[in-house]
Amino acid sequence: MRLSAKVLVVGGGPSGSIAARTLAENGVDVVLLEKNLSFIKPCGGGIPYSAFDELTIPKLTIKKEVKSIRIVSPTGERVDINLKSGSLAIIQRGDFDAALRRQAEQKGAKVIQGEFTKIINDKRYYKIQANIDDRKSEIVTGYIIAADGINSRVRNALKIKPSRTIFTVSEHIKEIQTEICEFWFASSHAPNFYSWVFPSLDGISTGTGCPDPRKVNDLFEIFKKRKSINQEGQKRVYRIPIWQGNLYNKGNILFAGDSAGQVLPLAYEGIYNAMKAGEFAARAILEGKADNYKKLWKARFQKRFILMDKLGNYFLKDDASIEKLVSLHKSPDIQEASERLWLSKETSKQSLLNYIKLFGKFLH
Repeated sequence: MRLSAKVLVVGGGPSGSIAARTLAENGVDVVLLEKNLSFIKPCGGGIPYSAFDELTIPKLTIKKEVKSIRIVSPTGERVDINLKSGSLAIIQRGDFDAALRRQAEQKGAKVIQGEFTKIINDKRYYKIQANIDDRKSEIVTGYIIAADGINSRVRNALKIKPSRTIFTVSEHIKEIQTEICEFWFASSHAPNFYSWVFPSLDGISTGTGCPDPRKVNDLFEIFKKRKSINQEGQKRVYRIPIWQGNLYNKGNILFAGDSAGQVLPLAYEGIYNAMKAGEFAARAILEGKADNYKKLWKARFQKRFILMDKLGNYFLKDDASIEKLVSLHKSPDIQEASERLWLSKETSKQSLLNYIKLFGKFLH
């Protein structure tokens, strides 16, 4: 089989699907190649509700709307925050990803289940080798958007060094119900990260993370004991990239989402950022300049990511610093500023400056 398209998007998750949809609705011939259309990524599934209007995503994919969160310090101090300027939408990744792919397909993108295997650059265009329907196939294209996740095969094919990662383990437990999102901090069960309990359609999603894959399962059991979770569910281990901000494009090959490590530090929010990255990658191609992708991404996210990286390095370094982080969130001003940046996704310079002012003494 031999196919051709102006753009090949590798990866059918949120980033790749938004990229393919954006291109297709602007009349671009685009193929979206996804290795496994049935894959469900381990994920808490939290997205700012405002993203659904911003990115024209079907709200039917929302399983629950969360209007309060709880953060818990290592010593057990709890701060409950009622969300006033936004809310969190909880989605199920299988349904959500499939809905975004359908949108791309309805706009004219060709969605194919197949596995990327090799790339050849002959200076005029790219030849992609892939396995489609158990047959070796070739796709000829002028641009590639690599949105194929933490284990990006496109990235590996170009011999680009992989991102550093956080290892997570999670369980879906049906016997427990909750209406809030909880973030539990302590080095005893989540060094340099956090443990979580999120509502899901029929129970909870709970898990923890750490940089050491040898410890993550034991740490999760420690967290479950702390939280008094005795039930067992389906356990899955996965990786989250640590943002470095050093990969955008190599020629006409653009990297978006987890393949580029675009997960917000400290909060470790990935879905929204991945979708916006897919949109920006598509816009750069529409402008005919792949290098514009870096400019678009940095204009929207660079200062925010640097700020959160600095705050994460300070507050997640030890339990005493985490106690400060939780205590600070008792302040209504900090709660409001956090909501504006994380949930409302305000892009004004003043919103970011207000946040920096509140946390300025911890940034040096």
